[in-house]
Amino acid sequence: MSSRPFSLVVIVVLGLAACPRSDSSVQADLGAAADAGVGDPELGRLRAQATSLSNDTRAWSRAVDTALWNHWTSAAPIDWAALNTKRDALLTTERLSVLRRALERGADDELALEHLSVFLEAEAVSRSATAEADAVATLESTLTFTLDGKDVRWGDLNRLLATEKSALKRKALWIASLPAAEKLDAALAARDAKRAEAHLATEQLLSQRGDATGDARLVGMLVPKSLLASEAEQRDVEPEAMRQVAEGLLVLTSEAWRLTLERLNQADTKLPMATLTRADLPRLMRVPAEVDLAFGKKELAPRAIATLGALGLYGKKGLTLDLSEAVKKNPLPLTVTPGGPADVRTSFRPLGGLRDQQLLLSELGVALALQHVTAGRFEYERLGDSALAQATGELFATLPGDAQWLESQGVPEAARPIVIDAWQVQRLFQARRAAAAFLVRLDCFERSDAQSRSRAAAIFTRALGVIHTEADMARMRFDSDDGLRSATTIRSMLMAEHVRGELNRSAGGPWFRSAGAGKDLVELWSTGSSVPLETRVTRLGAALTSFWQRSIEVTRVGVPVDGGVVIAPFPEPKGPVEVWTARPWPHARIGPRGAIDAGPPPPPPDARWIPKPWPLGGRRIAPEDAGVSASP
Repeated sequence: MSSRPFSLVVIVVLGLAACPRSDSSVQADLGAAADAGVGDPELGRLRAQATSLSNDTRAWSRAVDTALWNHWTSAAPIDWAALNTKRDALLTTERLSVLRRALERGADDELALEHLSVFLEAEAVSRSATAEADAVATLESTLTFTLDGKDVRWGDLNRLLATEKSALKRKALWIASLPAAEKLDAALAARDAKRAEAHLATEQLLSQRGDATGDARLVGMLVPKSLLASEAEQRDVEPEAMRQVAEGLLVLTSEAWRLTLERLNQADTKLPMATLTRADLPRLMRVPAEVDLAFGKKELAPRAIATLGALGLYGKKGLTLDLSEAVKKNPLPLTVTPGGPADVRTSFRPLGGLRDQQLLLSELGVALALQHVTAGRFEYERLGDSALAQATGELFATLPGDAQWLESQGVPEAARPIVIDAWQVQRLFQARRAAAAFLVRLDCFERSDAQSRSRAAAIFTRALGVIHTEADMARMRFDSDDGLRSATTIRSMLMAEHVRGELNRSAGGPWFRSAGAGKDLVELWSTGSSVPLETRVTRLGAALTSFWQRSIEVTRVGVPVDGGVVIAPFPEPKGPVEVWTARPWPHARIGPRGAIDAGPPPPPPDARWIPKPWPLGGRRIAPEDAGVSASP
């Protein structure tokens, strides 16, 4: 999928398709839009043109979803040429300029117009770098490096590092891979440069066309947005406010992560802590075989279905779950909506193991969120901020970390603490590397490669606690953030934990056993992207506190290590968390939605929370969104 434009990745994750519409209903929409402009012909014309563009975008995305579903489930070829012809008709400078003017004039629902404008402008930028993105994908799939006279596939690197017991051989494998990483980094740099060039050109063209109208009301639209600002707009975040959230996440979980690394190192690699490097991470983060045994392939789907049944969410029309094991079927999860909320489809080919159980639960959470949107507009069903659907996916993916859920699913009592520990290790790792990815993107956006590698090495080392050198940052672009996806990952993980706590309180017990919790979720999902996630749930600062408190709750249980010694890797908190809300966070105006309070700041440093010194250096991050599918 990395060969397709960015917005097509959104299609795969969220299912960008709407309910089928007849030609007559589309014409009725256009007529109603024109009638609404009586007394102001220009306003009516803008509304009609914006409605036409919305309908055309919906038709194109419906065709993409259908093609993706057929390709995923049966390997049917995708006619990208035909789909791209329809896409290109949406992305003319004239149509995008009209959409901006309609937005500034308030010709229609302002937030819906903004969702459409942001999506199409991002698609225009991605289209310009299609050749470079395809080159990256081709290189990733064919790239090799040489070790001891033998060719090694780039795609096998993490697996080999995870299974290699010798630290010296891991180091040799890692060093041998760096020349290949430089090749991939150069291809990624070319892609990113093309995207930046296309973004600037698009902004300048749209600004010039707006200026040519002589309309003073368009002044606010004439200032070109930076690429970073556009990425933040796509993710519905304010960068500096999110910086505080990312920093707070690293501060709050630093002691838990340090002690977790010490325990993992003691149990396996047995190296001096100060000598751990990036090459050791896959070995440290691998899921123990005994944990995967608790999630057999044949048990994954029944457990997920039983959970949805207890919530009252299983068996309703509009949701298709394809778990077939056809040879030609893509094993990766996919959720699309070829017919809008009335036709949501999820494809998955289970293989077994903890990761697969989480992937299936997560994908079903996303599908349920898409199925229950009742906001009534294509833009709110499929476009805009994706954090609500992804937070639901994260919520369901937390179930393997719940002792009561494991008990209800027949996981043996002796295995539960080990499963919960493995889940928590992955969860902390994913959250901290997402925070690092976001900070690297912000701090390295306008730096030279040399400066960026130095800064990225320092950030990744701090976040993951193992040495990363500037040489390791040959993988910087491959490992770091792209399109600020990490912002959505952070928001989703934090919000999922807060929603979990609220559902438990409302249900008076485990939320996954309560039909009432299912109704609460349906109500939450109903707005789609028409209301910011922070407005619907809570401020990010409060969600960060919920995430931290769950970490204490889980890690305090302890896990038997080396003959029964129980290690509790998170100390008891001292004092109420309310004392950490001393100073206000900045307010951010995001589009027409007004100010959104990011929440309380991270706790002030004190003797208890100052982390022990990390080794000097840096770290790595997968190119895809950090989450249950991410790997070290």
